[in-house]
Amino acid sequence: MWITLNQEHTIDPDGLVGVLDRPRFERWTGVEFGPMQSLEWLYLWLACVLENSLCSISVEQVAIDAGLVVPMFRASTMGVPGKRELAYLTQRPAAGHTKNTGKIMEVGVIGHSDAGADLCDHVAQEVRTWSEQQRGRIVHFEIPATGPSGHTPDGCHFLLDRPHNPLVVTWR
Repeated sequence: MWITLNQEHTIDPDGLVGVLDRPRFERWTGVEFGPMQSLEWLYLWLACVLENSLCSISVEQVAIDAGLVVPMFRASTMGVPGKRELAYLTQRPAAGHTKNTGKIMEVGVIGHSDAGADLCDHVAQEVRTWSEQQRGRIVHFEIPATGPSGHTPDGCHFLLDRPHNPLVVTWR
């Protein structure tokens, strides 16, 4: 398994060594996706609201066959690293799924941590929050003319401070 950390991740990668050997927690969210529905807006939401953002996780088939990891897709998933913990997205067929309705999948979260299920629970709750409150909204992007102010308007606005041009992401 390879975890791709980005510049916004503020953790020591050595803390993730052996993370899959730590106790495992599994949470199902009740959030469903049908055929051809994209996960990109869920990913963006999680990247904005989670302290350590999202990372890409690549998984080898041997780890899947051994039951060490259950990625959302065949060889990859998105995850959230912590200091000595990891939570990642997974999926399963939704309850009541039939062949006639197409492939309906439920989003789940699997976490590994010595410190309990807090990260796993938090990620699962944010998946539910996005589905209940933001899923039907349109996302807007703006580059403010005056630069980052540290203040975002009321609502679901996120200021992504970037070296040259900050970016405001808004769900309306």
